Amino acid sequence: MPASSAWPARLALALLLLVLSSASVLLWRQIESVQQQRVDERVGYQARSLARQLESTLHLEVASLERIARLWNSLGRLPRTSWDEEVELALRGFPAYQSIQWVGPDLHMRWLLPVAGNEAALNFRLYPEHPNYPLAMEARESGEQRFSNSFDLVQGGRGFVLYTPLYREPNGSKVFDGFLQGVFRVEPLMLQLLTQIDRQAFNLELLENGHSLFRHGAATDNAPHNLQLGLSLLNNQGFSLRLSPTEELLDQLDSPLPDVVLGASLTISLLLIAALALALENSRRAHALQQANRRFKLEAERREETEQRLRENRERLQLVLDLTDSSHDGLFIFDSSTRELLHMNQATYATLGYRPEQFAELLRDDPEKLLPGFHRWLEQARQAQSNNLSRIFQRELIRRDGSRQPAEINTQLVQLHDREYLIAVSRDNSERLQLEAQLQRLSQLDGLTGLYNRRYFDQQLLAEWRRLRRLDAPLALLMLDIDHFKAYNDALGHLAGDDALRRVSNVLRESLQREGDTACRYGGEEFAIILANTNLDGAEQVAARIHAMIADLDIAHPASPFSRLTLSIGLIVVDPVSDEQPGELLAQGDQALYRAKHEGRNRTCLWQPHALDQYQAL
Repeated sequence: MPASSAWPARLALALLLLVLSSASVLLWRQIESVQQQRVDERVGYQARSLARQLESTLHLEVASLERIARLWNSLGRLPRTSWDEEVELALRGFPAYQSIQWVGPDLHMRWLLPVAGNEAALNFRLYPEHPNYPLAMEARESGEQRFSNSFDLVQGGRGFVLYTPLYREPNGSKVFDGFLQGVFRVEPLMLQLLTQIDRQAFNLELLENGHSLFRHGAATDNAPHNLQLGLSLLNNQGFSLRLSPTEELLDQLDSPLPDVVLGASLTISLLLIAALALALENSRRAHALQQANRRFKLEAERREETEQRLRENRERLQLVLDLTDSSHDGLFIFDSSTRELLHMNQATYATLGYRPEQFAELLRDDPEKLLPGFHRWLEQARQAQSNNLSRIFQRELIRRDGSRQPAEINTQLVQLHDREYLIAVSRDNSERLQLEAQLQRLSQLDGLTGLYNRRYFDQQLLAEWRRLRRLDAPLALLMLDIDHFKAYNDALGHLAGDDALRRVSNVLRESLQREGDTACRYGGEEFAIILANTNLDGAEQVAARIHAMIADLDIAHPASPFSRLTLSIGLIVVDPVSDEQPGELLAQGDQALYRAKHEGRNRTCLWQPHALDQYQAL
């Protein structure tokens, strides 16, 4: 071949090498991106879990103070002994409390528990100069709870205050009766939260309006892979959690696969160009042999040597291809128009139960039986690449036995010599999908009893209220409270108390015979049951069944006049088409429960209009 005609071919080889090298770098970047995404997913999962745990914990304590406020507002003012009992129940098991206080309508401190450690707050008065004064006045005017920013406690340290306004109705008019204040300390709250994570794997920081309040580990503001999530704490949206992985976790998650793939891809590209260059050289030599027979022997020897080197290069190429089989992720490259496979590693077909030829044949002849929605997926990949959108798709692959495997597929389209090739890296992400589903389920359950928690109860009550309003059907609500439970804990210990809560929860769960009925842990030893489309007779039957099953448990209670564990139940049945709201239903249920407790306990009382006023008059 003349030298003048060799330059276009060499230029084509250089361009081919550039294209293949670019494709190798793109593939490396995609795999590197997937690896970094794994770190981000780990951090994101842990951060969302911690944020929801913190919100759920504070929400439970908010509900506990709200319940005390409802009793206060319903009864006109709790006696000091009843207030002490309710507050001790709220303080138990939550170390982040500094204290729970009643500040009177003159904004002077009246009652406070515990006194030990809070002596500096005994003569406290909320003056207009206090940073929380405007927020407290806002709570007083709105009648709703308000959560403050952090501030320096008079007892020392940083903390927050939850202001719950209290009211009385002495002459039929609503009169402000001070605040029920829950004071939380920052450090114990965060130390309790740190028990939910591996402290060696993550750095944690609590922020308020961008300023750090608490930090565990190294600073997270400039750390790689840090994630900041806002917290929803009633009215206050200024708090957030920031989480980042430690160097130890990054070292554990680091994988040499991207570099191996990059090296293998570049080597393949170089070997392919070398092979084409050698073929070009062979052509030139063959042409030279025709021009000079006297050099035939020398050229024949050189050709044999070249062929030997070509065989060695092919062996090296095969070795590089074998390296990709060590990956747990599937890697396959095919022509998008003919669907002919250029390359696939062992993980591509082996995890699905196919032989290589079966996978290739299925992809070529009937791709919908391998990847449902194949043609739509291919079009989405083209649109995502042209619009510079994410090219990671959640799909399903069909195994040889017919079952389906979730797959996260990262795609890259490459144009080469007027043909389009698709490079796909697939990963079985079943475990991540299961973890996300488990996270959703755990956010709705109470950790001790396994019943639904207060957050789920509020959502379900509102949903059933709206649904039954459309159906013009009744709704029944049971508010349940374990009788003398504080005395039970004091006599037998908290471990026995926790076991009793679990056994009572099992009874409530077994007493419900319809799928739509819901049993929840409302707070402490208080429970609630929602009975959809249930009239008074049906609700009373459920209450009677619960009393009978609790009696069958025969749990000894040395401090009870019944000598065994019993329940008091408040019952209300309403028609959701009325103008009442779910919040009024809760207050009426609490009033019915209050009647049951003060009429001797171990009974069910039905809420009736003016029944509580008549009882108080007696």
